[in-house]
Amino acid sequence: MITHRYNLANDFKNSLADCDELWVAAALVSTDGLDFIQTHLSNEAKQHYLVGIDLPTPPKVLRSLMELSGENFKAHIYQKENRFYHPKVYILRNHKGLTVYTGSGNCTLGGFEKNVEVSLKTDDPITCDELLKWFNIQMKQGKAITEELIKAYEPVFTRRKERMKQDQKEMAQLLSPGTVNLDDINFNGQFFEKTHYNAFTGAKPYSYEPEIDKEREAVRNKLFQLHHLVYPKIKEKNWDLHDHYEFEHTVSSAVHNNYTSEDLDGIWLHYGRGRQEIKAYGKDETPINFMRMQVIIHRDSVGIWNRIGRDKNGSKIDRDHLQELLEKTEFRQKFFQHIHGLPEGYFIIINNRPPKYVNEFTDTEALMDYIVPDDRRYYFFVGKNFGPGDPQLSKANIVSTIMDNFGALYPGYQMILHRMRL
Repeated sequence: MITHRYNLANDFKNSLADCDELWVAAALVSTDGLDFIQTHLSNEAKQHYLVGIDLPTPPKVLRSLMELSGENFKAHIYQKENRFYHPKVYILRNHKGLTVYTGSGNCTLGGFEKNVEVSLKTDDPITCDELLKWFNIQMKQGKAITEELIKAYEPVFTRRKERMKQDQKEMAQLLSPGTVNLDDINFNGQFFEKTHYNAFTGAKPYSYEPEIDKEREAVRNKLFQLHHLVYPKIKEKNWDLHDHYEFEHTVSSAVHNNYTSEDLDGIWLHYGRGRQEIKAYGKDETPINFMRMQVIIHRDSVGIWNRIGRDKNGSKIDRDHLQELLEKTEFRQKFFQHIHGLPEGYFIIINNRPPKYVNEFTDTEALMDYIVPDDRRYYFFVGKNFGPGDPQLSKANIVSTIMDNFGALYPGYQMILHRMRL
């Protein structure tokens, strides 16, 4: 039988759990891709890898494959002059026989679930046997992975990554206008000016240049101005929302550092737990690891969001707490009523999916189907965006706009918030 898959991850991980032996022929293997397989595969399963370096498989991955090698783990690289290695074939054996996945997806997180990919799955015995024979022939032409080879490859990989980064910048510049042409907007009376949105256009989010840092710093200063207008209103409401205990971090960074993403495409102002409550979870905990209410500016919008969870395994405490609460029927219904009652234009983003507007959830079950499979590798937030030039973002209206939308989101924030006795 042959079936097609647009997202390989869910079906593939189920097959891995039941797998006794695995063969992987992939042009590109990333750390996340290798980790995905190791996480879902039995420790007893035999593994065979033939990986490429024509595409930029990181040296770290090659070293991991080398270190894992042993009686039940074989790994080679394919490198043959004038032959570009480009397969994506995953062969699995269990008690029922062989299954093959093949298509466009490399052994990366993007290939498994984030990118636009197509894969075919087959358990046809003839096809599976032929592909396994093909793999074994190719494997014999592979080279052993050694420390000497990895060290020779490292500078080549570094140069290639720099070229790829430059390609990304050029593509971003090519596609920069997006859906909003800032030149067509009247910014008279607006709190945020054209220059503030323009700081995130083209290749600027990837730039480390001082003049681009200066543009983003101007956005950051504008958000500090906004903080001085908004925070007194928050305190008047007696909401349990606090600015960052280190004031300079009340607004996120305008320059690239170890904590920013590679594409610094937005800057935000945020509020949440106070210092005492955060440090009760551990002396090294910081506000970024917890749910936050935020105002964020991108090149084509200003968002007012309840950022329930950040990416890269972020906001574990609040997100796990929400998942526990969602096991209770009464809470599910209450949370649906909150989400469904939000004004027009509010949306949810989770698991790296496109935004889904709250009025699309017609019942509790539909909402649960969407948010219960919460993957902490990705952002999770509920909010609303406003376009550049929107009257609600004018100097006269922006504070009331933020307070009204924070007011709509705050009940959900309180419902989700994990509370620790101090």
